[in-house]
Amino acid sequence: MADRIPNELTEQGSPDWSRRQFLWGLGGLAVAGTVSLLGRQGIVSAARSLFGSPVTSGAFNLYAFDYYYVPNYMVWRVGDYLEVTFQNQSHTHWHEWTIGRHVNESYFQAFGELPADAWKVDFWDGVPVTLSNPYKIDNFVPNKAIVTYEGPKSLYNIASGGDFSPTLKPGGSLTLSFQVPDKPGIWDFGCFVQQYIHYRTGMRGIINIIKA
Repeated sequence: MADRIPNELTEQGSPDWSRRQFLWGLGGLAVAGTVSLLGRQGIVSAARSLFGSPVTSGAFNLYAFDYYYVPNYMVWRVGDYLEVTFQNQSHTHWHEWTIGRHVNESYFQAFGELPADAWKVDFWDGVPVTLSNPYKIDNFVPNKAIVTYEGPKSLYNIASGGDFSPTLKPGGSLTLSFQVPDKPGIWDFGCFVQQYIHYRTGMRGIINIIKA
């Protein structure tokens, strides 16, 4: 009769780590420590600096979730034609897509006046863009973009004031077709819904526009 609990490890049966296993384990801890120290964004940035990033062209989707975008980093090339279908994947929240430079931090106030726009430079100023396939559009601010509407214009609920921004209801979508303007460099994008809470909680991304 066995006098030992089943599956109980004996001294002979206990794990006997070899020197190689120990070194691999130590290496894994070092990697985990590096990720923890630099953060995921730091690792991703380091990878981009080593391997570069592919240029986005043609038709693609931009997804809005609570509270982040997929993708949150893109490389565009001046002169390329893009067809971006912006889709709000949230079941409960409204989301928008704005692109610009230099967020005015003074707008991020809990109290007091909140001007309608946040970017000091709106990417879409003077840019021709065609909007199509609108679905569940809450409102659309054209600002200074040169907009062509495909389909009934009444579907867009056009508003004034603020940056160029389509704001979608939960489950909404919209396609934006345009030629990448001659505005090279780094541009930021984000969602300023709910008095910029979405942006402050991480709903933002970067577009790197390179020369042709």
